[in-house]
Amino acid sequence: MDMPVVLCVDDEPIILQSLRIELRNALSGQCIIETAESGEEALDILTELRQDGRELAILISDQNMPGMKGHEVLSRVKGLSPETFTILLTGFSDLEGVKQAVNNAQLYRYITKPWKKEEFIFTIREALRSFRQERLIVEQTGKIERLTFSMIRALEAANLSYDEDTSFHIQRVSEYSAYLAEKLGKDPSFVERIRTYSKLHDIGKVGVACQLLNKPGQYTPEEFEIMKQHVWYGYQILKVEGIDEMARNVAYNHHERWDGSGYLQGLRALEIPLEARIVAVADVFDALLSRRIYKRALPFEDAFQLIVNAAGTHFDPAIVEVFRLGHDDLFAIRERVNSMEELGPTPPLADA
Repeated sequence: MDMPVVLCVDDEPIILQSLRIELRNALSGQCIIETAESGEEALDILTELRQDGRELAILISDQNMPGMKGHEVLSRVKGLSPETFTILLTGFSDLEGVKQAVNNAQLYRYITKPWKKEEFIFTIREALRSFRQERLIVEQTGKIERLTFSMIRALEAANLSYDEDTSFHIQRVSEYSAYLAEKLGKDPSFVERIRTYSKLHDIGKVGVACQLLNKPGQYTPEEFEIMKQHVWYGYQILKVEGIDEMARNVAYNHHERWDGSGYLQGLRALEIPLEARIVAVADVFDALLSRRIYKRALPFEDAFQLIVNAAGTHFDPAIVEVFRLGHDDLFAIRERVNSMEELGPTPPLADA
C-alpha cells in the first residue's frame, strides 16, 4: 500500500503552515502532507493523485473560504474519492456548513478553530488507522474474490462438461436469477453474485453416475434417492474456505420447497435462503422449457403459468409475483440466450 496522503485546504497560508508542521511532527513517516489554498486547487491535486494511481486518505478543509466553501470541497472530493475521510475546520458556529458536510460529504469529524493540538492529532491518527484498515479489507477481499472466481470458473467448466445440453440451461438460469434478484430490489453485489453462483446450482451432479444422468424415462424410487444426493455433493464441493456462502446455499437448497416438501433438509418458507428460493424458480422454469431425453419442452406460456400456479406451494409467493410481472423481460432473456445457442458452442470461459 502506498503512503497515504493527507490534504489540508485553507485560504490562509499561515494556517496551512501550522497544519503542515503539526502533522509532520506528529505523523512523520506515516503519511504525505499536501496543502491547497482553495477548493479548486484541492481538486487539481486530487486529479493528479488519481492519475498516479494514488488515493487520498484524509481531506481537512476550512469552511469559511472565498469561492468554494469547505462543505462544497468535501462534497466534490467525496464524490470523486469515496474512500477519503473528510474533516471540516470551522472558525465560527456554522451549523449550516456542518449540516451540508454531514449530508453530502459523509463528514468524519468537524473541528473548531482554534483547535486543541492533542485532539486534532488524535482525530487524524484515528482517521489514518481507519483508512488503512478499510484499504486492507478491500485488498484481502479482492484476493479472496479472485481465488473464489478462479475456483468458480473451474467448477463451472466441470459442470458444463458432463452434459453439453446443460450449457445454455445454466446460462439461462443465471440470467433469470439475476433478473429476479434485481426486481426484488437486491443490491448490485447480490445480483452479480447470484448471476455467478447460480451457474453452480447442479455442480453436485458431477458426483452422480453418468448412466443415471442420461437415463431415458422416469427414475425409479431408488434412482431418485440417489439423484437427490447431488445437492449434498454440491454442498461438499463448495465447502471450501474463501468460497462465498451464497454458492453453497444455492447448491444445497435450490430443491427445497416453500411448503416444506422439497429435499434434502425439508426446509420451508423463509428457512430457505433467499438465493436458493430465487434459483429454484429460475431452474424449474427453464427445465420446463427445455427438451430432455425423457420429456418434451413446454411452450413458454404453459411453463410460465405453471410457475405462477405454484406460488405458495413450490415457490416463494413474493418471488413468483416478481416473476409474473416480468413476463416480457423473461421471454426476451430466453430469446437472447437462445440466439447465442444458435450461433454455436458456448464460447471459452474468460480468465478469472
